[in-house]
Amino acid sequence: MTLKHFLYQLTIFTSIFLICNLFSCSESSTGGSDSGGELFIKLHDAPADFQQVNISINLVSVHKAGDNTNLGWVIASENSVDFDLLTLRNGRSELLVLNKIDAGNYDLIKLHFGPCTVVDNGTEYLLDLASAPVFDQILDFNFEIEGGRQTQLSLDFDVSRSISKSGFNYRLSPVIRVQNTLLCGWISGSIIDTVNGRNSIPSTIYTWTGLDSVSTQNELSTGSFQLPDLPENYYSIRIVPADSIMYQSKMIDSLQVIRQRATNIGVVVLPRK
Repeated sequence: MTLKHFLYQLTIFTSIFLICNLFSCSESSTGGSDSGGELFIKLHDAPADFQQVNISINLVSVHKAGDNTNLGWVIASENSVDFDLLTLRNGRSELLVLNKIDAGNYDLIKLHFGPCTVVDNGTEYLLDLASAPVFDQILDFNFEIEGGRQTQLSLDFDVSRSISKSGFNYRLSPVIRVQNTLLCGWISGSIIDTVNGRNSIPSTIYTWTGLDSVSTQNELSTGSFQLPDLPENYYSIRIVPADSIMYQSKMIDSLQVIRQRATNIGVVVLPRK
């Protein structure tokens, strides 16, 4: 059986599962009351050593705080989205939810994954999703929907920590950081080599928020990068060049991030060894 044929069969299975799920009593439909607010959820990625990571999300639900975990689920989006995670960096993101739901407090976000694949060394492999063809990932995050206002959330999908490899078997166990976008800012800049006529130096840029690391890779054409959705605080960033033989890593400290603003560090020239 080819991978394409297998994915087709899994898609049929997923559709049947979703139909059953939609008609269950544990989840109410989208829409919200006239006093509801709007929920906006986007997803972006941290880099990984693969050519593609193709993700399918078929359903997004949120849970009303205080309700039983088996009940109180509200469907935020029934739109199926398919995307390559590795393209979602430096300000690019995938829209998962833009919908009106009832005002109130919510404490969980549930993502329903369909069949996913990874391309490694030019070969496409089916990702094992928690030993099942489809599965739900539940994220703990408290947020409020206010009547007549929009709540914006961002999901930072850390691919390098989410995919494990054993021989030719690949397993997906999503590691996702959730942030309230309106309470965050971002760090941006560019990394070049003036010796080579201001050419971009391919690099990975790291910072840390709480116990989580946040990373991205700069654009090959311009050298520019963006570390998005960082809560207000002071940060240090570490720039690690792909060519560690020619260039040295660099640490930049005491970068203040203010909500809804960019902290632009400008042009960074990496020192040569």
